[in-house]
Amino acid sequence: MTKRNCSNRRAQGDLSLEALDVDPVEFAFLTAARYFCLSFQEPQSGAWVTAMLGSECFFPGDASAEKMRRALSVVHEMRPSRQSTFWFSNPRCEECTAIVTEHERHLLQLIQHARARRLSMMSSSAMLLCEGSDTERLRAAALGFADLTGAHVRHHIVAG
Repeated sequence: MTKRNCSNRRAQGDLSLEALDVDPVEFAFLTAARYFCLSFQEPQSGAWVTAMLGSECFFPGDASAEKMRRALSVVHEMRPSRQSTFWFSNPRCEECTAIVTEHERHLLQLIQHARARRLSMMSSSAMLLCEGSDTERLRAAALGFADLTGAHVRHHIVAG
């Protein structure tokens, strides 16, 4: 990872990763999602290879490849439901990785709510991500990821 290898700048609605109080699974999910998004944006980058072959680094322990597959499933189900561009931080830029875009925050909160079994809040995050389109497949993918990674109960989730 290089110090600054992109031209991304902060936008209104962006937060620091530190402000979101993510656990290691959520951080791994966000990072993997960024690599998948980068692959869709720049297919020649091969960023998906980094994520898939590095699944043990992202999700150490049992079922790391399946956890990565389910993380990809969440991103895959979100993409066709959106009308607008999904803005994400560059996972290959040290400065950018510390910034969470507004869209990434909704995606991260979807996973946080799924893992905490806050289904109503999860549905709200899914609606924001899908921009009013059907959310059933995205919610199912998020719950599938949550089922495999385990529940995580937290006292609060930063709303931003």
